[in-house]
Amino acid sequence: MMPPYPGFTQFNKPYNQVTQRGGKEMKALGHVIDPVFAVTLLNPSASERIPFTEALLCVMNLLYFHLMAQSQYHTEAMIKYMENYPEEFHRQKHVSSRFRASKSTKKVSVALEKQLALAQQKERESEPAWNTLSAAAQCGRVDEEKMQIESEIAQHLVDKLDFNLVKMRLLNHISDHLGQLGNLFNISSELPEEAMLDLKQAYLQSNRHEAAFQIFRT
Repeated sequence: MMPPYPGFTQFNKPYNQVTQRGGKEMKALGHVIDPVFAVTLLNPSASERIPFTEALLCVMNLLYFHLMAQSQYHTEAMIKYMENYPEEFHRQKHVSSRFRASKSTKKVSVALEKQLALAQQKERESEPAWNTLSAAAQCGRVDEEKMQIESEIAQHLVDKLDFNLVKMRLLNHISDHLGQLGNLFNISSELPEEAMLDLKQAYLQSNRHEAAFQIFRT
């Protein structure tokens, strides 16, 4: 719904239909993602307030780093901020654990959840006093144990959380790069990207099987 203006290019596809974004799209996204996210998480319930706050802080620290990296001038104080933002992000990243889990971790978590639920059910039914409880009391205990299982599964996903990505690792080196190379606008990937076009086209014309010789021949 936002109109285009200098420095912001209007998006032409819905968010969930975009599989890959270019540099200009990422810059435009950086201008709007924070208020959009804040409005999305508006008016949380009591149980949602803490994770919503953590999610906002998590995104904001990455966003502030992203925006500050685009500055044309960097002082020592700014570089210090850029070193702190990733650290703050890592303190809050557990809020996204369930979305960052690998397929194998999710599979183990589902099996663990079923195992814990079955164990608790057997324990309940083996107690002599279980059948004497009212239906409301039984439902209350089942709900309580269900919440306990969810908490254990969430902790399991946090323990297996992995942000071991090259792009996340590179954030730790930005301050060194700024000292060695100056402003990031001095650096461009357009020339090597342009040089790669012929190689990419040659690969597309190959049969994708041991394609090196076919690429050289093309």
